[in-house]
Amino acid sequence: MTGASHLDMNALVDGQRLRPTSLLFIVIVTLAMASDGYDLASLGYIAPELLKQWHLAPAALVPAFSVGIIGMMIGGPLLGLMGDRIGRKPMVIIGLVTIALCDLMITQVRGTGDLMALRFFVGLMVGGVFPNAAALIAEITPRPIRGRVLVIASLGVVIGIATPGLVARELVPTFGWQAILVVASTAQLLVALTVALVLPESIKFLVERGGREAQALHLARRLRPDLVIDEGHRFMPTPVAPGRRGSMRPLFAGALALVTPMMWTCQATNQMANFFSLTWLPTLLQAGGASTASAGGTASLFAIGGLGAGILLVFIIDRLGVVPLVAMFLIGSPLVALMASTNLSPGQHAMVIAGAGFCVTGIQCGLTAMLGLIYPTAIRSVGTGWTQAAGRLGALAAPLVGGLLLGLHVAMNKLPFAPAALLLVGGIACIVLTIACLRNFGSLRVGEFSITETAAEASIDLAGTA
Repeated sequence: MTGASHLDMNALVDGQRLRPTSLLFIVIVTLAMASDGYDLASLGYIAPELLKQWHLAPAALVPAFSVGIIGMMIGGPLLGLMGDRIGRKPMVIIGLVTIALCDLMITQVRGTGDLMALRFFVGLMVGGVFPNAAALIAEITPRPIRGRVLVIASLGVVIGIATPGLVARELVPTFGWQAILVVASTAQLLVALTVALVLPESIKFLVERGGREAQALHLARRLRPDLVIDEGHRFMPTPVAPGRRGSMRPLFAGALALVTPMMWTCQATNQMANFFSLTWLPTLLQAGGASTASAGGTASLFAIGGLGAGILLVFIIDRLGVVPLVAMFLIGSPLVALMASTNLSPGQHAMVIAGAGFCVTGIQCGLTAMLGLIYPTAIRSVGTGWTQAAGRLGALAAPLVGGLLLGLHVAMNKLPFAPAALLLVGGIACIVLTIACLRNFGSLRVGEFSITETAAEASIDLAGTA
């Protein structure tokens, strides 16, 4: 606190103790992330059933896979920007409700055209929920544990990705593929209702946007019951340069000129591997002779392995920063290459898939934490959104490359070699990112970059010239 009547926002948030209310907020955001993860993976389990029902070749659903990713590419920056303008909480609610309604409509589709249109809107909203949910939890979490909390929240995506396979194994043989989406819609509507009733708006957003002092004071008292905060207190928001909110320019200011491109490269290469697994792994397993139920259970090992990585990162992310992600990139590459191998025993195959998931999904959890740490409040949603959009370029390549290789008559068990090669590129970018963080922060711990840095350097340069 900086005075008797002024509240410093960073001190207010960072001085919190972890209370039951804070834990509840983390659980709710984690559930919102899980809803996203479920939808990311659901089409991979629905696709084999649609191919049988509609008597299509595997490549016929590539457009449906691709259009959803295009929606995510657009939704990330667009709805991230809207979150920076109208609030994180409204965008999370709108996104979850829209996804639920579209999923229900998908259960009635009769052809690939309808499926493509609905998957585009699902992708648009999935792309928007993620940056807003991540920004919201980052802005109400104390700095000392923010990285860990973001990893925990991102585990929701991992849990969501693992769930459709289990639902497919238990419900699809009896109720058909529609059961996967009915479960999704029900969960998303319940989570949206919980967000609306329980989750607060970001206090930093409320203060920086202005005009909502009463709401900010109420939330401040809720976050810090240990302080006496009366109506006479005023907030001191973090200074923001005029005209910068929503602009891409601060994403490349100062050290971010190197950090942002490296983050984009890491996201793109890892999401190629991630979406390749979500898109093609169930189909590859069934092509190898597995049944629908067996393929669903085996493919779920990918996400279960990722869950283990996320739990590990909770304990080491704040101390080791980006270093664990470098190891996951380099180890994950050969494991991804072997995911569809026909020369492994069932036990070895299960270990390879779980290990690949450990690395690929673990990288995604770590990158999510990095996004919440390196960008300040004013550009956190838009920074996260644009990074996710860059990652979707890699994700978009997953179904396209798979379809292209199938068209060239490449053997099914050789398809994972493409994402495996790109993981090596991501590993190099991650090494560069580690070096940049060491130079800026003097340790492996990752910190927040100032968006006023370029302006400050420009002032010094002008003064020297004068």
